[in-house]
Amino acid sequence: MTKMVIADDEWLIRESIIHGIEWADLGVEIVGVCSDGLEALDNIIETEPHILLTDIRMPGLNGLELIKAAKIRIPHLKTVIISGFSEFEYAQQALKIGVDDYLLKPIIDQDLVNIISKLSSQSIAELKGSPDKVNNDLLRILLREIEPGDFMEKQNIKGKFAVICWDGKTSLGLKISEPGVRILPGGIMFIEEANSKVDFLKNLNQLFVKDNILAGGSSFSNNFEDLPKLLKQAQWAREQNRGSQRYGLSMQEETNSPINIEEVFEYINNHYQEPITLQSLASKFFISDSYFSRIFKQHTGKNFIEYLTVYRIEIAKNMLAYSGMKPSEVCKAVGYTDQRYFSQIFKKITGTTPSQFKNKR
Repeated sequence: MTKMVIADDEWLIRESIIHGIEWADLGVEIVGVCSDGLEALDNIIETEPHILLTDIRMPGLNGLELIKAAKIRIPHLKTVIISGFSEFEYAQQALKIGVDDYLLKPIIDQDLVNIISKLSSQSIAELKGSPDKVNNDLLRILLREIEPGDFMEKQNIKGKFAVICWDGKTSLGLKISEPGVRILPGGIMFIEEANSKVDFLKNLNQLFVKDNILAGGSSFSNNFEDLPKLLKQAQWAREQNRGSQRYGLSMQEETNSPINIEEVFEYINNHYQEPITLQSLASKFFISDSYFSRIFKQHTGKNFIEYLTVYRIEIAKNMLAYSGMKPSEVCKAVGYTDQRYFSQIFKKITGTTPSQFKNKR
């Protein structure tokens, strides 16, 4: 079934398009009906349609702005502009930026059917096993725009995978024929079974050195949830090479991971009043949760939650002793939303409740 989004700020036109044609008979499902460009863009990101049918003049984003923004997210999107006769020149300009077709108002049903049927057939043919669609979804997973879901299982990704980044403005100037390797926009490469591709990685490094390309690679993982972290690792390794002007490829190893414990302490000091988690900090420093937890305990003798809790209570004790803040205010100021829980934790560590502690001082 071909998915289509309709964007037009005129209610009558939207209704005539929706109800004037038996779309199901054409194999078309209308997954979004929107009255302005911003609403349409949100809908497109959520539903990932095959076809966008849009008016030129709309609030939020006009038709051309909507198409440009939508195609960044979905490069294979087919687009049709609807315009009045006075906007015909505008519609012609739209064709120059890659709009697939246009319709003049008032819309003739058969003309619309012919255009959508043609674009639907083209879309199905292009997306059948299309590597562009797969690569686009993979890139969006790496950028945390969508969750991996069952994408990796469907693509039958094998072994441990890795991510490589190089200067996105630099073209590699070669076609990669290595199985399981995908080149994505922005100077990003995804490699499955990376742990067994030693010769390929060596040859890639030689290419980067020969062409003076700054590059970095991630550690290996078989956990799909790690994909965004692997991208960050590769970017960090590339920037390390940039700082030392070292051309070539450096693969990130967890044993040399970019965690600086002093930076962790500084981050906690500046953000203790926020909902910090081990996962969010590990992600910030581009390493796995388990590795972060292990390194943190080696330096502090405590696990992360224990350390953060004690740190917050020490701050709370100072606030109660030396400020006019009430216990309920201190509770929020040190990052707790539940005053009862805060009181329990405070008493467990200090032997007294926040109110009792304040009264004694």
